[in-house]
Amino acid sequence: MTLKKKKITIHDVARSAGVSYQTVSRVLNDSDNVSEKTRKRVLSAMEELDYSPNRVAQILSTNRSHTLELFLVDVRHGGRLANTTKQMAHVAKSMGYSLLVSETDEDNLEEAFEQAASRLVDGVVMYAPRMHISDDDLLAQSHGIPLVRRDYVPSSKLAWIGFDQVYATRIAVEYLINLGHRHIAAIPPEEEIINGYWRQKVWKETLRLHGLTPGPAYGADYTISAAYEATKHVLASDDTFTALLAGTDTMAFGAMRALREHGLRIPDDVSVISFDNAELAAYTEPPLTTVDFKFSKQDEMAVKYLIELLNDPELELHQRILIPNLVIRESTRKLP
Repeated sequence: MTLKKKKITIHDVARSAGVSYQTVSRVLNDSDNVSEKTRKRVLSAMEELDYSPNRVAQILSTNRSHTLELFLVDVRHGGRLANTTKQMAHVAKSMGYSLLVSETDEDNLEEAFEQAASRLVDGVVMYAPRMHISDDDLLAQSHGIPLVRRDYVPSSKLAWIGFDQVYATRIAVEYLINLGHRHIAAIPPEEEIINGYWRQKVWKETLRLHGLTPGPAYGADYTISAAYEATKHVLASDDTFTALLAGTDTMAFGAMRALREHGLRIPDDVSVISFDNAELAAYTEPPLTTVDFKFSKQDEMAVKYLIELLNDPELELHQRILIPNLVIRESTRKLP
């Protein structure tokens, strides 16, 4: 016969730490009215006793579940999402929260918020790279759940964190121009993708600002195969070009394959530049010149910003714009 293990209670923790059970309760509820020395003593006692607080009682007393949720909205190609979810979960855990992940689309977004509310989720981080929605509509669908978007959406006055796509595209195009390139083609992400819209728009605007005519272009999704086919369309046009702007590193991989099959050398015949600075970008042949988006920083900041909003409901909503850097490698060269 196996004896049932005695359940450790808040009173056991209090006795072990030499404090009142009210003090233990304040530590559990993350109250400010506890000295750091006492807090550490209580946490140490919890760890030694392997104490698990009653989650239901905590939620009822604090009206907080310490659970966040990541919405993936209309995300069709995973790419580096595994890293994103891992990074967000790690940051959430380090700050005392759990992270749930759910997938939905724009048509079912309101239902996703309703389900999050039924799970007593404290707040939502939303990654919706294709979603064009007004602030009023998004607020109406969220039903008051605190929300931070992990997207670059300059039209929104709500809380979001994103890399400046205008600046990113401009520094890539101007770098090629400074290398002497005057005929620059592009395979940007599709325009329905928010980043794709900005990459196409700013590519054209920057060239025209320098008195240049945009070269041939063909939009594609984020996959290698789509970029490979898009580059073949560009090559089939009558326009010649000495440089190619690829929408992401992943797209550049497909583009480089198509260029080589066409008998073109990189960078001797065509310079290639892209965005993201994925790990593989440094190991292509030749290594890719690319705009460095530190996605891990964006993931971390999105979670921390959401928790700031939860801890301070009066915090004024604002936007946090990240500025990327250009990483110069051997896929681009200066023209004679």
